[in-house]
Amino acid sequence: MRKQGVILVIATIMALILCGAVSATDSSTTGGEGNLSDVNASEPVDPILWVDVGYEYADDKINPEIAVTDSNNNVTFDKTKYSDTLYKLNFTCANVTNGTLFNVIVRAPGYIAQTQQVAVSQAGTDPEFIGTADFDMQATDSYKIGRNVTAAADNLLHFATADDVLCITTAGLAYHNGTTTEDCLEGILNGSYGEISYGQGNLLTFQSIRTDPLDFCFVVRNGNELTAAFFKNGTLTPAYFGTFSAIDQALWDNTIVPVFGDKAFGYVSLANAWKEGLSTDILRQAAYHGHVCLGTISGQAMVSLLLKYYPPGVYGNAGELEATSYRAVSVPGNSDDDAIIYSLDLTPGKRSWVGYETSGSGAADNMIGFIRWCDSTNTGTLIIMRFNEEAVLQLYKQQTGNNAYTGIAGELAFNAWLVNKLENDPDSLVEIMYVFENITPQIHNNLTGGVDSKNVVCDALGLDMDYILGLNLTNVANQRVATNYTTGNLTQDQIKKIGEDAANMAIALFAADGINLEKDDYNLTVFTSAGYVRVNGQVMDMTFDGIYDVLGSRLSRATLLPVHNARFNDLYFQFSLEYNGTVITKTIWYNSTTGILEAKDKAGCIIDQVIPYDPPYDVLMAWLWHNHVCGGSTTGYLITDYVYDNFPITADEQYSYVSTNDICRDDILSYLLGISAGDGTYYNQRMKSAGSEVGIISIYDSRTNTRRVAIINLVAPKFSDGNNYDNYIRVYKILQKYDDWNSPDCQRELENIPNLISGPSITLTANTYVTEEEWQMIISGGGEYGDSLSYIHSAVPQRTQAELISLMRGPQTPGGSITTGTNSGSLVGSTTGIGNSLLGSSNGSNTSGVNVSAATVTNSTSGSVGTQPGEAKAYEVTQAGAQGSDGTPWGLYAVVGVIAVLALGGVGFFFKGGKF
Repeated sequence: MRKQGVILVIATIMALILCGAVSATDSSTTGGEGNLSDVNASEPVDPILWVDVGYEYADDKINPEIAVTDSNNNVTFDKTKYSDTLYKLNFTCANVTNGTLFNVIVRAPGYIAQTQQVAVSQAGTDPEFIGTADFDMQATDSYKIGRNVTAAADNLLHFATADDVLCITTAGLAYHNGTTTEDCLEGILNGSYGEISYGQGNLLTFQSIRTDPLDFCFVVRNGNELTAAFFKNGTLTPAYFGTFSAIDQALWDNTIVPVFGDKAFGYVSLANAWKEGLSTDILRQAAYHGHVCLGTISGQAMVSLLLKYYPPGVYGNAGELEATSYRAVSVPGNSDDDAIIYSLDLTPGKRSWVGYETSGSGAADNMIGFIRWCDSTNTGTLIIMRFNEEAVLQLYKQQTGNNAYTGIAGELAFNAWLVNKLENDPDSLVEIMYVFENITPQIHNNLTGGVDSKNVVCDALGLDMDYILGLNLTNVANQRVATNYTTGNLTQDQIKKIGEDAANMAIALFAADGINLEKDDYNLTVFTSAGYVRVNGQVMDMTFDGIYDVLGSRLSRATLLPVHNARFNDLYFQFSLEYNGTVITKTIWYNSTTGILEAKDKAGCIIDQVIPYDPPYDVLMAWLWHNHVCGGSTTGYLITDYVYDNFPITADEQYSYVSTNDICRDDILSYLLGISAGDGTYYNQRMKSAGSEVGIISIYDSRTNTRRVAIINLVAPKFSDGNNYDNYIRVYKILQKYDDWNSPDCQRELENIPNLISGPSITLTANTYVTEEEWQMIISGGGEYGDSLSYIHSAVPQRTQAELISLMRGPQTPGGSITTGTNSGSLVGSTTGIGNSLLGSSNGSNTSGVNVSAATVTNSTSGSVGTQPGEAKAYEVTQAGAQGSDGTPWGLYAVVGVIAVLALGGVGFFFKGGKF
């Protein structure tokens, strides 16, 4: 009735003025009594369209994007807002007569785009041509899920009266009905009425894959108490409604773990760290990794110490897109890897991080080597750090009187202490083991594969401590000098105002060019380093809310995009507008010394180059992670789609990937496949001989305890007009629709791309099942075979899954049996933690799904350190399998002989849930 009433008022006014207005929405109207005989239809006239836009959720106040086309082209018009729903469109168009049809297209974030054919007609003797259109916009399924689950949570938790509100979800990259679910995030933001926002940093998204369920966990803080409501897979009845702060062991074992599954500790640890005041940028990093733990906090402490004692310089050519101030080498499998990769922007696709399983050389997964390189002197500094778990546990016991790993309550108390230490005494969490000055290009090359990040000059060694210590360099770790930094004191409102001021400044800059920016404009994209960078030690998240208040831009709409940056980089805001077939960009930089915003003819990033081609949301998010677009990254999403189509996984399975020549595409595929160094599911091995064999995909099945391995051989598409982004995105959108790229329908669509010379080709040069010993050899670099590819081709036999299971069973004895895919739980389920010293090295196990007690679904620790008396070692569970599945996952065993003895002895397997 509201919309009809508005239309009735307008119609009445028009009738009084025009003496008998007629409806113009009837496309059958072709002329009539009202025509003026002196109007020449070939001359331009000025039609008017009245467009009323209502929304399924009546409280949504969105300025819609409206487009108008005639039979040939887009129509340029002036848009005037008369109310929250009513808009007047004025334009000039030739050859208009009574009944001329125009297509009116309306879209809004969270809603299904609609198109109507609208006829314009004259009213009475007036020469104006007028049409009306009434749009009743329907929400997308994902948006409705987000809005409705937020309303259900609010009804239980009462957001408005709580001290603070938090939402943790898998939505975003997870798929629903075949598409990404950013509209769920939009629904959460709109449905929480300002209680949840990107600026407040209280919307945390787990790094998800397409097949993840849509889970939502809302948490409120009232004083020191946390209460949570958890909704599984978009259902509106909470699977859990209760405490997140007073969790005893029985509640954890019997309720939370069974309900939340393998992300149980992720939800609980993130919520409790949020309550303790962990910085929002670190909370996002922990959500990317999956939880908060000793490794997460220790990795952040490494970042703090690196910036304090060995501040950044300029790595390589400053104009190079992949240039970073540091390079890093480490042993994948501990949370500290994800921390430094995230916070220092040391992504593998920029050749900034290299990771092998090098524990045989004396390295451990709690160690990271940083190289700070000086291009002008062609020398560098190698800094090797570790977090010494035993020392941290002893310090915790000394200062609190408590043991760290005494069930879930003890784990959360330990985390709270760690958060405080990170903020006030990061030096106490991390040991700087070695510092070697004057590192030569040869040493750099041997560790990383090449000083020149784009070229592999030799096979990388990674963190090979035998090689490093064998150089007999002088250790100057004790000669470090601290750098003094200015600490900012801006309030959250002042930080928000920086965003508001930047948005208003952009409006003025575009206005000077004769362009008026609209709020909620789909054609305006704001790129920013906010969310990653800190200004004088302060997080700049609240600038997001400032920009949103002025321009309506935000991440869930893909119109406010945080670009991955190192923490110490500059704060910028880049406003890029699609306008008349081109992109116009204005960039504003924040001067951290003066506090002044400065417009500069200097782009912050180049991701605006893909905006005109409407990249899919998940691909765009991966480009943000990579921090730029480039030809090298574009094949990353082709490989991702191939893997999802040809290696689909269940809840009991998990991807791992070993990169063999490492270019920008690795950032795209690793981000979209949900794999990471910190999970021990991504290894970056740089080898000269890789060629078109770009990587090794692995699928671990925790139900059967088997691992499939295949080598991916890629031939990229070729285009007659070069490898531009329009070409690649068109190819990707076609390939994404088909499981079989060689199908006639797929090939027919590809042939319609006029500048495509040849389509992409992905083949497998190996496809087999491997033993745990063989997998260890692969992630270690192939041993005497020189590299992992050569090892697979030369030493790994072709076998089926059934053959591997038979091999794992070993010789059968009369009357005996060997268990291969199950675990009785007598050792895992009944203990409060299994020490790494029992199970060996954790690197590369990438396993989960064990139905375990409280401590066993929390953090793992480095394999070389034992527990204190009275303490049980804790470890984390990764995504490899579903909680409580029939089978339980393998660990990665450091001592292969132990595995053989266990298998042959018929006592089953001991399994470790994962790593930090």
